[in-house]
Amino acid sequence: MLPLFSFTANDIAVKANLSADLIERILGAFELPSTEHNAGFNALYDFNVITATPLLRMPSGEFLALQFYSLAEAIYEAPFYWMGQDKLYQPTLTKNRGDFTENFIADRLGLVFGADHVHRNVDVFETKAAKVSDIDVLVVWGNRVVIVQAKSKRLSQESRKGNDRVIRDDFMKAVQMAYDQGTVCAKSLLGKLHKLRAADGHVVALPNDIKEIYIFCVVSDHYPALSFQARQFLKTESIDRVQAPLVMDVFAVDALTEMLQSPLQFLSYVNRRVNHAEQLIASQELTILGYHLTQNLWVQPDINVMHLDDNFSAGLDIAMAVRRAGMQGAATPDGVLTRFKATTVGRVVKEIEARPDPATIDLGFLLLAMSEQTINDISCAVEKLAARTRADGQVHDATFAFKEGFGITFHCTDEPVHVAGSRLESYCRLRKYREKSGKWFGLGMSSSGPDVKFGVSLIFPWIQDENMDEKTKGMQAAMPINRALDALMLEQNRVKKVGRNDPCLCGSGRKYKKCCLN
Repeated sequence: MLPLFSFTANDIAVKANLSADLIERILGAFELPSTEHNAGFNALYDFNVITATPLLRMPSGEFLALQFYSLAEAIYEAPFYWMGQDKLYQPTLTKNRGDFTENFIADRLGLVFGADHVHRNVDVFETKAAKVSDIDVLVVWGNRVVIVQAKSKRLSQESRKGNDRVIRDDFMKAVQMAYDQGTVCAKSLLGKLHKLRAADGHVVALPNDIKEIYIFCVVSDHYPALSFQARQFLKTESIDRVQAPLVMDVFAVDALTEMLQSPLQFLSYVNRRVNHAEQLIASQELTILGYHLTQNLWVQPDINVMHLDDNFSAGLDIAMAVRRAGMQGAATPDGVLTRFKATTVGRVVKEIEARPDPATIDLGFLLLAMSEQTINDISCAVEKLAARTRADGQVHDATFAFKEGFGITFHCTDEPVHVAGSRLESYCRLRKYREKSGKWFGLGMSSSGPDVKFGVSLIFPWIQDENMDEKTKGMQAAMPINRALDALMLEQNRVKKVGRNDPCLCGSGRKYKKCCLN
């Protein structure tokens, strides 16, 4: 079996379309010298020369790689130490690593939010002469802001040996400093008196009312036990409208932006990820992302801790291999991305993303957090409303209340926005008060599509009011979604008696017996 693991420089040269002499020199840099006996490797965390030079030379002249992962790891890791031995080059090395990390993150986030929403190297000024701090990468989308602070600090050899003091020092330089800088910038952004200027000189405009700020602390290398250390060592502070930080490496950023390439999908995941941070335990960030892609990340409030096994990342591993290496398999794991987009609710989310209006972004978050059954039920209800509006030209509504303390009213009409908008907002205010809810959303839908025409977002605490008590005393309580859907179907059947072979009232174009009869 040994020939399965052996190869020559010519084999690689043909594949890479490079000269055999060049390939020979490159592979030679990772070849274990015949005189090397690894004398310094006396304990588990001592430096092992095999990690830097995993290739063996066979008597025939061929190279032998018994573990190809070791070679891939050495190609990634070893050049850093080669360059670090050149003292004159070290400042350039540090700058290049930092520049790469920031540019890579900005490019990846640009795939999600669009380049116009992503700003690099943003300086925060209190006055023209007084600079407060700087942001490595800033994302402004709707009324949400993402602050990314990246560090190129590597885990030192002493940390790898388990030296607790050095581990804490490395973590301080790699993560804590990034978070502290992010909080300073976040407070400045909320203060509204500061000016932001990007590296190319343009002034960055912020929304008038920032709803949420997310802080990403990103390190440039795979950082062993990063998730565990963040739980143990990271000191955070509670700041209004600033979410808990998300700590990850560039590989997690790469996978996250590859799989969630829409702003609402991306921010919806991040929102739940940071809000469930204390309840989730996983060995790495990719495991939690893998769980989300298949199960739609959600943790019940009464669950104290949920541990996620690394097997949840299997679908993500396959998808990345398919997308990057051209392997056969599913490019998207079966789950939230595959089942959601074909529904009416999925189309609604797409329209919200196309027009990131603060009035509808919060609704997009809530829709994405719903269960698959709820999404299908709501989609069915909205399609029925649209069919009835197409059939009779009248306004039709459906209201859904959720035990989490929010509700949605779908208002299907082909009337002008200025007519339907004020009516829907008035109704939503009454319904929100009747349900004693902190959040209520309304969506004006056209009969075609159905497509979103406008949105209403009411987010403020419920306060008792005698005038509102009088206005809402005759309103019935909103039904749970399953009962509301049943009532909608029952009402539709009462509208008109339809024969088995007549066109179905839902507007599908099929006969009633082959459509909604059952």
